[in-house]
Amino acid sequence: VDRSVFGFEFNATQLGALNPLFIILLGPVFAWVWIKLAAIGREPSTPVKFGLGILQAGLGFGALVLGSQFPDEAGRVALIWLVLAYMLHTMGELCLSPVGLSAVTKLAVPRVVGVMMGAWFLATAYAENLAAQLSKLAAIDTHQGEVADLGTALATYTELFEFLLWVGLGVGVFMLLISPLLRRGMHGIH
Repeated sequence: VDRSVFGFEFNATQLGALNPLFIILLGPVFAWVWIKLAAIGREPSTPVKFGLGILQAGLGFGALVLGSQFPDEAGRVALIWLVLAYMLHTMGELCLSPVGLSAVTKLAVPRVVGVMMGAWFLATAYAENLAAQLSKLAAIDTHQGEVADLGTALATYTELFEFLLWVGLGVGVFMLLISPLLRRGMHGIH
């Protein structure tokens, strides 16, 4: 990734702040949208929000795949594609994380709400572990922190991101298709 914009170079730590920045900027927007949709009887159900979140995660990887088609002469991809991926992933997270935690507290039997919330966070931890394992599929040889062959690195990353794009889209569509069944099983809990 070409991390420079208008002569200023962003480091990895600064780019890592994109997710919390987008959460701060978009969290209130999502809350407002859900409230407005609920007021007119159009708020999506929890399973639909989950499906939309997973779709957006897949689309975030799609942004990276699309960006990989336009490298510069050195084989680096423009920073905007990474920013777009972070934004889409954060939007997906905002459809999943707070919504899921809310669903757990509403659907759990009152005496085990704490245990179920712990199970939710444990599932999140396992998902992080799975993400770490998937990232190993795109391991790139480096020498003193520098990638030896940018072309090979770009091809390797693109292959993984394309796989994750299709998985995200497939799982997201599947969630949307089964959302009526899941919603019925929630017995009116939104």
